Amino acid sequence: MKTIPVGGLLNRYGLGNAYLIGDAVGSVIPTNGAGINPAMITAHLLGEALIRDGDYSASMNRVFRPLMDRMLLFRRIGDPLLMSRDAMERAIKLSKRVIRDSIYEATLSSMRSNTLIKFLISQPLIRLLSLTHM
Repeated sequence: MKTIPVGGLLNRYGLGNAYLIGDAVGSVIPTNGAGINPAMITAHLLGEALIRDGDYSASMNRVFRPLMDRMLLFRRIGDPLLMSRDAMERAIKLSKRVIRDSIYEATLSSMRSNTLIKFLISQPLIRLLSLTHM
């Protein structure tokens, strides 16, 4: 059971004049459980929307959701490996340095988009390389 809300942002950020920020809106970083900085970001976005008569939901979707969705994807990739010793050992045996680095970066909440690309293409490349060296 996870006690920290690491499942990503809620679909709604408030109702009427009541708004959610921080943990209440699900802004905890999925890969490491950090919540103070995301809470300050969501509070800032809400404050800006209220001061400028803007749209808090639009700001959250434009500024914060893409980042949170990417980190949630990294969490979904990393969890099966971290929760299963056998899966982790197989991944390490199959991998060369590129895939190992990608898993490590994803686990530590790297925000570089090329990390996921490396992760997705490295396994077929490793298989191809191992066939050519037999």
